[in-house]
Amino acid sequence: MRVAVLAVVAVVAICGCSSLPESRDGNEDAEFASFLEAFETAQEAFINGDPAAWKANASQGIDATIFGGFGGFEKGWGQVGDRYDWAASQFRASGATKVIEYLSTGVSGSLAYSVAIERSRVRTGNASDAGELALRVTQIFRKENGSWKLLHRHADPMLERKAPGS
Repeated sequence: MRVAVLAVVAVVAICGCSSLPESRDGNEDAEFASFLEAFETAQEAFINGDPAAWKANASQGIDATIFGGFGGFEKGWGQVGDRYDWAASQFRASGATKVIEYLSTGVSGSLAYSVAIERSRVRTGNASDAGELALRVTQIFRKENGSWKLLHRHADPMLERKAPGS
């Protein structure tokens, strides 16, 4: 976890903050932006119960990590891959779509990040109706063999700000 946090801090410090992928190399940021668009399609399949495209876009290394929106954490592809399967199985095919508001993205060499609010209307479990889902999401990506891959994802429910004890 400490390494993931330090990586985010380092990437943010190097890249700065913006609403679109940035880098010193115009081709690199365009390539990352294109990857994010494809990854959004994979995310929509995921929230309809299909993790295949998501997993194809994920790092399968021993350092892959997830702090998932359903709680807990996993490290290493053996655990992370199983977690993606389990998490996708919590969603029911419903034609759910996702709207992603990127608060900040950046690229520096073979690392990139995104900070976003993800909003969707999904069917989970045995629910007969879809419900609203809003997540705060920080993701770290790494270029592996020439392709961007999700290395770390931290997602948690979007809550209203309130003072402790109120």
